[in-house]
Amino acid sequence: MKKSLLAVLLAVAIVAPVFAADKGAMEIDGKIGAAFAGKVDIDKMDGKNDVDPNFSLGADFFYYVMPALAVGAGVEHLFNAKIKKAGDAKLGYTNIYLQAKYDFELNNDIFNNIYPLVRVGYGITSLSDAKIDAGGVDAKMDVESNGLYWAVGVGTTIKEHFLLEVLYFMNKSSFKATAMGAKETSNVTFSAVKVNIGYKFAL
Repeated sequence: MKKSLLAVLLAVAIVAPVFAADKGAMEIDGKIGAAFAGKVDIDKMDGKNDVDPNFSLGADFFYYVMPALAVGAGVEHLFNAKIKKAGDAKLGYTNIYLQAKYDFELNNDIFNNIYPLVRVGYGITSLSDAKIDAGGVDAKMDVESNGLYWAVGVGTTIKEHFLLEVLYFMNKSSFKATAMGAKETSNVTFSAVKVNIGYKFAL
């Protein structure tokens, strides 16, 4: 299912400009953001751990295949933030994604539109200073593999150029714990609510 979603979005991004090049419009934007209420779930550990707020920088490209429907791609770096109750461990991601949004015009001079937004992509995990107590033995935790990133949310355009977005997102990956030569792998899910502000340019 996850691979199918990626394939469909990629096909739309590649094929759509062929049909809409005469009528389409392009835009790029830059964004800064903050993720709140972060939770990391490691399946070999009890419960979920809270994560301090993460800050991010990102950029997006959109192509309007219809007057209100845009598809595109983007990249976002979520800086490392401390995992609570996990010593000095810090977690962050670099996400590369395809996305789509649909503009609902508001005919308002300040808030120009509102748009639902969906993203699907690949998250590259950053983990630092991660150690756990494995039965009285210190175990070092590292990233074993990266995985799926997805996000859904809503945004608005203010005064034609300024952006405000609220997203719920999730990153999947896996960690490995190493102690005294033994290794154990755990599936990891990180989720949070994110607020972005940005500025866009029409091309």
